[in-house]
Amino acid sequence: MKIALVDIRKNGDNKDYNGGFGTTFQVGNSFKAKILSFVRSNLENLPTMSYAYIAAIFKKENHSVKYYLNKMPEPSDIILIHVSLIKNKEEIELIKKMKGEGIKNIGVYGPLATVKPELFKEADFIIQGEPEEAILKISKTSKIPKGKIKSNPILDLDVLPFPDWSLFPVKKYSFSPSLPLKPFIFVLASRGCPYGCSYCPYKVFGTYRFRKSKKVIEELIYLKKEYGIKAFYFRDPTFSINQKRIEELAGLMVENKLNLKWGCETRLDLLNIPLLRLLYKAGLRAIKVGIESLDHELLKKHKRLPPNVNHQEKIIKFCKKIGIKVIAFYIMGLPTDTKESIKKTLKYSKKLNTSFANFNICTPIPGTPFYETLKDKIFETDLNKFDNFHSVFKHDNLTKKELLKFQEKALTSYYFRARYIFRYLIERIKIR
Repeated sequence: MKIALVDIRKNGDNKDYNGGFGTTFQVGNSFKAKILSFVRSNLENLPTMSYAYIAAIFKKENHSVKYYLNKMPEPSDIILIHVSLIKNKEEIELIKKMKGEGIKNIGVYGPLATVKPELFKEADFIIQGEPEEAILKISKTSKIPKGKIKSNPILDLDVLPFPDWSLFPVKKYSFSPSLPLKPFIFVLASRGCPYGCSYCPYKVFGTYRFRKSKKVIEELIYLKKEYGIKAFYFRDPTFSINQKRIEELAGLMVENKLNLKWGCETRLDLLNIPLLRLLYKAGLRAIKVGIESLDHELLKKHKRLPPNVNHQEKIIKFCKKIGIKVIAFYIMGLPTDTKESIKKTLKYSKKLNTSFANFNICTPIPGTPFYETLKDKIFETDLNKFDNFHSVFKHDNLTKKELLKFQEKALTSYYFRARYIFRYLIERIKIR
C-alpha cells in the first residue's frame, strides 16, 4: 500500500508537546514580545514522533510511505493526519479539500481525535487511543479501515520498531538554545505518567510504561550512526520516575561512550545531587521542570504535588553549578489565581533565574478532569486558541485582557533583564 503522512504546521508549532494536543508561541504585540516570538519560532524546530513510529511500522511490512508537510498528498491508499488543537481549523479544512478532490481513505489520530471524534466527521476513519496497535494491524492485513477504531496502548514498548526518521528533515530539527547542537532528534524511553495532576494532557493516553535500557541504547547508537546526531531530547513526561532504571540507562550511556548531549523533562523531587552528577557525566545538559506556581495550596487543589521549596532551589542551584540548563514552566490563571498570587510567582521565577522560563496561560485540555470541571465556563469556541497563549474560560478573579497582559509582562520582563542576559551569554559561550 501507499501511505501518506500529512502534516500542517508553521514555525513555532510543536504538535508533539502538550500531550500531543500541540502548543505554539504567541505573546503580545509589543516590540519585545515580537523579538521573543521571532527567536522562538526560528530557533526551535521540533518533530512529531508519532509520524516516525507509524512510518517505521508500515515500512517494516514493505509498504511505501511518504511525508507531506503543508501540501496536498499524492494519490495514496491511506492518508493519515495527526490532528491537534493548535491547527484544528486548518486540518479540518484540508480534510474537506481532499474529500472535495475525490481523495478517499483519510484517517485521523492523536489525543484530540480520541476525545473529540465528532470534530472529524469528514474523515473516513478515526483512530482512538495511541495509534500503534491499530497501525500494526493495518500494516499486516492491508485492510482499509472505516469508522471509529479503538487502539489500545502498547504495553511492551520494545515490540515497536525504532522510529524511522529517513522521511523527515532531521538536519533542520533544532532544540536551540536549550541544546544548541545539530543534528538533533527526539527519543522516547517511557510513556505515560503515574501522577494525577487534573490539568495534565498526558493522562489522556495510556498508563506509565518504560522501555528496556538496552533497547534505548541500541536506538541511540543507531541514530548516531545513521543520522550523525549530536543531541537528543527524551520525550518522556516524567523521565526520572524510577531512579534505579535511570541510573542503569545513564551507566550504559557512559559505558558505550556515546558522547551525546541530551535533555529531559521530569520533577525536581525526582532528582538528587548524586543522580545529577551521573546524568551529567552521561551527557545531560538541559531539564524541563514544572514549577507552576508559588501557591502550593492552589496546586494541591488540582492534585499537583509540588516539591519542597528548599529541595527545589537546591537542585536548581546545583544544576547551574555543574552546567545543566533548567527550563522552568509556570502556569498563570488557575481557577483561584489572583493578581497577587501571579505577581508572587513571577517574582519567584526571577529569583530562581533559570536558564529559560515558559509562562503558560491555564488552558483546560479536552479529555482531562480539569476540562470537565470547567467546561461550563469555557467561552472560546476556536480550538486553535487552546494553545496556552489565550484565555479560553471565564475566570473568577481575572479578565481575559489581564491574563494576556500578565503573560506578556512575565515573558518580556524575565528575558529582558541585565541579570538574565549576562547569564545567557555566559552559557552560550560553551555547552560543556
